[in-house]
Amino acid sequence: MAEAIQNRCKNMILGALVADAAAMGLHWIYDQSHIRKIAPDVPEFSAPDPKNYEGVMGFFAHPNRTAGAQSQYGEQAVVMLRTLAASGGHFEEAAFADAFQAHFGYGGGYVGYIDHATRATLDNMRHFEDAAMACIETDPSDAPARIGKSVLGKALPLLMRHSGTALNQEFEEQIRATYDDDAIVTYAMLLLDKLKKVPLPTGAHDLQLPAIAKLPPLVALLVSRNQNAAFDGIVASAVKTTNDHPTAAHYGLISAHMIRGALTYGTSADAVRAARSIAQGEAVTLLDKAIAMRDESCENVTQQFGMACDLPFGVPSAAHNIATAPSFSDAIRRNIYAGGDTCGRAILVGAVMGAIYGCGGAQGIPAEWVAHLEKRTEVSNLLKVLFE
Repeated sequence: MAEAIQNRCKNMILGALVADAAAMGLHWIYDQSHIRKIAPDVPEFSAPDPKNYEGVMGFFAHPNRTAGAQSQYGEQAVVMLRTLAASGGHFEEAAFADAFQAHFGYGGGYVGYIDHATRATLDNMRHFEDAAMACIETDPSDAPARIGKSVLGKALPLLMRHSGTALNQEFEEQIRATYDDDAIVTYAMLLLDKLKKVPLPTGAHDLQLPAIAKLPPLVALLVSRNQNAAFDGIVASAVKTTNDHPTAAHYGLISAHMIRGALTYGTSADAVRAARSIAQGEAVTLLDKAIAMRDESCENVTQQFGMACDLPFGVPSAAHNIATAPSFSDAIRRNIYAGGDTCGRAILVGAVMGAIYGCGGAQGIPAEWVAHLEKRTEVSNLLKVLFE
């Protein structure tokens, strides 16, 4: 049983990334008939081409990407995967936030479209750093600026990870390890008191699909480690890192439970049932409506709920697709032909369908699709670290 879960975890993460890359080339075209016209048989892994966006409602967001690359959604999932592997399989919100900023921020490895949630989150992180720097610049003491910056460099990571007595103790130990000088330690502790009054950075006030992009690796880790009691709290913490919004928090839990249902039980019905069991309020109505429309096409359902990036649009569409598609490739193609924020929905659809149908065979992730994945070697190595 444990080995089966481990395999499902790997296939689930791979499914999410393959689905995202497959959809990236035709991402954000809002004319479904146009997508059918330019890619009548094989919509997956299209090379991004500005000509495909001429004369139709759409947004050409990925001019620097090539076929097989991840969108910004898939990149976020990879950041989570790297963070978990580097930590030995332990999630820490601050570590993920650091990795997120390092990848998407100034001088980071990612070169491509920055969505609103990512941009606002990076702005919030920068504003926190600027406010912290102001504490040094307005300090009336005679401490050299270089010492203030050194102290700040030690304080900021600790502020994101500790509080109270633990923060004070860890900070003082680090200062004394560098400056065994009581005067500098006193200065540093006074500066820390100022820094504690600076509001910590939050994710964007945003209810769009980037909120759930990091979830497949995280849910896989939690399920493989049987962390059921802490599941909801850890998922909420991860979502809040980039999307600090109540709607994002709720749909984050819905999506995480859908993925966990697929990993635990292995059927689309159980995955959707798990999502429905955690949903509340309007989300219940939307999910029920989506499932009741099972005789309608994914294109029609997506058009009715909304083709754009909001979670109340994308998650019900994804649930309908998962509940009705007979295979991984069918689900991904249906999602692409539905148009709009195809990559945002692809992460959830690909994760659940990958967990259920695995790799290969008539219903699983096609081997040739995996071969198209630009990051396939890195992803394979990271999956081995976490699940073998």
